[in-house]
Amino acid sequence: MSRRTASTLRCALCNAKDVSEPRGEEKYCRDCWDKKIAVEEIVAREFALKRYIRAHSAEKYLIYHSTMKRPCGQLIVVDDGYDLFLTLVLYPTFGWEEPAYHLEGDPETRAFHEVLVDVVVAEVIEPWGGGKWHLEIIRATGAEPEEWNGEL
Repeated sequence: MSRRTASTLRCALCNAKDVSEPRGEEKYCRDCWDKKIAVEEIVAREFALKRYIRAHSAEKYLIYHSTMKRPCGQLIVVDDGYDLFLTLVLYPTFGWEEPAYHLEGDPETRAFHEVLVDVVVAEVIEPWGGGKWHLEIIRATGAEPEEWNGEL
């Protein structure tokens, strides 16, 4: 077990205050952590999940981003009575690997696909009752979903 040094760690963003957040992996002061969470919430609001099909124990959503008119992904949710099984298909028309935001000095940036998982948890999994869930993420190679079945 390592001992803590006498010197205290400083915030990764402001480099002025002692770290306290997130608990267990402290890297930020409380103010900078709140700022980081607020920025992530703004980025998350740029995504919209629109239910396309609804059945008794399954749903299909189309995923939109505010910068695009067409969907940039889809989500299929199946409830087997015990667990939720989610399949997230990311279309290649969106830059999923790009950083979702930039904060000067932040050692940890998150990509758009990581923020989307948070959106799925908040808007789909929690309303279904939470519990145990399994998420599979697939990256489509066809530019448009219509091309997947040979349709033009």
